Amino acid sequence: MTIPLFPHRPDRSQQGPTPLPHEITRTHLLADLTRHDRRIAALIAPAGYGKTTLLGQLARAAHAAGQAVAWLTLTHDEADPARLAQELARTCGSLPDFRGERYRASAGLSQEAAFTALARDLNDLPHHLLLIVDQTEMLGGTAGACLGTFLASLGEGHRSAVAGFDLTHLRLGRVLARGGVHLLGAGHLAFTDGEAEQFLSRYPDAPPSPERWPLGLALHAAASESGSTLTPQAYQSELLAALPAQLDDLLDAAATLPSWSTAEFHALGVTPPADWAQRLLGAGLMLRLHGDGTVRPHEVLVAALRARLDGRPDASAALTRRAAQRAEQQRRPLDAARLYVQAGDAASAAELAHRHAPSLEEQGAFDVLRRLLDTLPPECLDAPLRLRLGLCLLHAGDVTRAETALRDLQDRPDTRPGALFLLSVIASRRGDSARQLRLAGQGLDAGPDDRLRTRLLRVQASALNVLGQQEQAREVTHAALTLATDTAQHGEQAHLLALLSGLNAFTRTPLPEREAVVRAGLRAYERAGLHAGRARLHASLAHLHRLQGQLQEAHDELLSAQKLEQISPGPDSCLIHEELGDLRRCQGQDGEARAAYAQAMQHAELHGVTYVQASLAYKLAELARQAGQPAAARTWLAQARSWRVEHPNSWNTRAAHLHEGILAAQTGQTAAALAHLQDALHSRLDLEEQVRAHAWLAQLTPDTDPAHTHYRRELTVLLALLGSACVLRADQPHLSQPATAGSHEPDSPAPRRAPHPSPTAAGVTLDVRLLGGGVQADVNGAPLRLAHSKPAELLAWLALHGPSTREQLVDALTDGGTEQRHVDYVKISVRRLRATLSETPGVSFNPVEFHAGQYRLSPQFTLRVDAHAVQTARQSHDPVTLLQALDAYTGPLLPQVESSWAGDLRLELEEDAIGCALRLAELVHGTDPELAARACRHALSIDPFQQEATRLLVSLTRSAGGHEAARHLERVCQRRLDHQLSA
Repeated sequence: MTIPLFPHRPDRSQQGPTPLPHEITRTHLLADLTRHDRRIAALIAPAGYGKTTLLGQLARAAHAAGQAVAWLTLTHDEADPARLAQELARTCGSLPDFRGERYRASAGLSQEAAFTALARDLNDLPHHLLLIVDQTEMLGGTAGACLGTFLASLGEGHRSAVAGFDLTHLRLGRVLARGGVHLLGAGHLAFTDGEAEQFLSRYPDAPPSPERWPLGLALHAAASESGSTLTPQAYQSELLAALPAQLDDLLDAAATLPSWSTAEFHALGVTPPADWAQRLLGAGLMLRLHGDGTVRPHEVLVAALRARLDGRPDASAALTRRAAQRAEQQRRPLDAARLYVQAGDAASAAELAHRHAPSLEEQGAFDVLRRLLDTLPPECLDAPLRLRLGLCLLHAGDVTRAETALRDLQDRPDTRPGALFLLSVIASRRGDSARQLRLAGQGLDAGPDDRLRTRLLRVQASALNVLGQQEQAREVTHAALTLATDTAQHGEQAHLLALLSGLNAFTRTPLPEREAVVRAGLRAYERAGLHAGRARLHASLAHLHRLQGQLQEAHDELLSAQKLEQISPGPDSCLIHEELGDLRRCQGQDGEARAAYAQAMQHAELHGVTYVQASLAYKLAELARQAGQPAAARTWLAQARSWRVEHPNSWNTRAAHLHEGILAAQTGQTAAALAHLQDALHSRLDLEEQVRAHAWLAQLTPDTDPAHTHYRRELTVLLALLGSACVLRADQPHLSQPATAGSHEPDSPAPRRAPHPSPTAAGVTLDVRLLGGGVQADVNGAPLRLAHSKPAELLAWLALHGPSTREQLVDALTDGGTEQRHVDYVKISVRRLRATLSETPGVSFNPVEFHAGQYRLSPQFTLRVDAHAVQTARQSHDPVTLLQALDAYTGPLLPQVESSWAGDLRLELEEDAIGCALRLAELVHGTDPELAARACRHALSIDPFQQEATRLLVSLTRSAGGHEAARHLERVCQRRLDHQLSA
């Protein structure tokens, strides 16, 4: 994402708004909000509940306590994530010691990268920050998710508070689940009885009222004095009517502005009196005055001002048109379009929409584009704008309305190619590949421009692939890639690389090659700043890892996919949840798998992705049957078969033969099972489905049948390609042992990375020591001289993780760098490491091989790594093994290496070493108290605040007769704990 230079918006006060007249201090709420464990406070309530007032009090209290405060009041323009990032950076720019170097360096990267970089800049501050963001309802889904990600990224000690009508679009669910968000709703923000009495004490004639809504209570009190029934807007209208006529021009201009300042009024040709802000505040209007002289009107007041302006036709049209032109100059298209329409100049609003729609579409800001189009009167939506509205509807999941709108546009020459493209996308979602192919061909025949031609070629290739015409699909894909490259369509390049990844899914392409294509697509999506495509590719990586039995790696990729999907929700969410269900099922967690499949079904329904529903229903039916829920199993099976009938041309429903065959086999219907499974092999199956089909056919076919040998041979080839029988985990209870012979089991489904097994080979011994200092290595006892830091880190990575692709090494050694210089840096490091190892006596072979798309240390090494002793001992109950692990742990892993992979593994190893020490102490405290005490001291040397080790060491010391030493130890540990808690 580039960092656009939007016009400078007046900065808000770092302390927030000044107190309102007769403002009631919300003492109990402030005491709650100022607790140090309140990482994110969210004030969620309708207008008039005093959210901004309370935030102002919180800001002033923090400022008085010497804490740095940054305040940002949002406008409609911050619905653009780029604008939101810039305004956050500007708001933080005046903080003491804020440098913003990472944010400025993120120019050209994705939206997520910009927000993450800004959070890291703030995390570098030598002091704590209170960040307040008001009016979050101004944000759309994308910008709201970006803000939520940003707030969740702020480090320990920083606090933030947000206020708005709704919290959903901030997507803070994960932080909320961990207790990191403190919610204050309308029930919390309503006046207490004491506050209401305090407020009404200023109105002695007001009757008692059950009203606890601050604004409503104020209106009730005012009505008791005026003798009339007031609505909030009517109340503001009465106050406006009481203002002198000399302020008419000022109020007319104010109706067109989101925030007021002398400069903004001058820009509209209005000269306000010098004391205009004080006069308006003094009139009792619902305003917030910021320290820089900027005034923010409440929405109720804005509505009253607009109604007033509508009643002044002589003033409204000319002034509103000037305000629209001003908003357009300031790149506030939503406000500009609304003002043009209000001025009766809908044509200018439509022209503005035409200008801004292409860039909004290219950025994927479909929620902003939808709001812009909804501003226009229906009669101003010409065919091209209706086409873009159809695109917005499609991205919002309203497939039926989108299809209806697009059908009316497919016969118009100016919109025919675009309408046919979107209709082909809808056909793709429904799994109707034949119709998808036909519509794409018609679109190509309609003479599209280069951009649409590239998109139509892409959906055409996708349909050809699904219909089994893989060679034609590859030819069309490469033609589209050439066109996209020649015309600098970066987003399309990313989509087409993702399509190439999909083409590989149904072939026996080596998995490292498939992974390389996926990672190239990820880099392309990153360059294009498109989140949704990256989410799908992370799910594809998770699928590849699961096929190989690398379950922790699959889990990590799915977490990345879900995080991106929260930022840019879309139709790929159903595929992500389905892959999560497959992973949970592989781990034996059938309940979690069922929940994930159910969520996938909901997302498929929401976005109209009907082609996956049959497969999901079959999976849910099988899980229900295994759980002893026959009624649910019958319901899901009937639903699956219904979808199969409704969508007979979908490749996914044709693959239903596999599910029907497995179901028949499990229920003893051998003949039906064989028929279904043989039909499945003639359908389009991916590698996982091919393995399952061949395994079941080998199980059901008699040994004397020649076909049995064929199925066994094909199964062996497929399992060798995957290197794991993980995909058969759900079938193994029903398959005989020979069906999976020759394959190895997947990694442990535990939520920790399993240590990579060392290569086993006699010959040259390579000892790698990573604990307690830098990288040290011996080859046959001779020290290895590692003169450069990155080759040393590369050796550490390969020793710990085993074979790795170039993309994995670039990601690890450059902390996610994607530029060519990062790739070159890794290549140089490989070259230097290879040269260093080759110079060692006894190494007559290539020590760092590039094999099957992966770098690896030669299998001719006998590799020994000190960290492996700690990792593998964590689950042991053998005192000798545990003691060896403690002896191996001489200090933290690579303390000088700052790469994130080393930091994560460093913490894991610390936990492993502490776990080994505590288990050893537990095992031997009755037989060898001295060794137990040594183990406890080892744990405390890693974590001085380890309470379990402290308690056991005190007990051991006291049992040995050292009562005074035990009391001293207790006091030392208590002081440490007190110091930690007060830090």
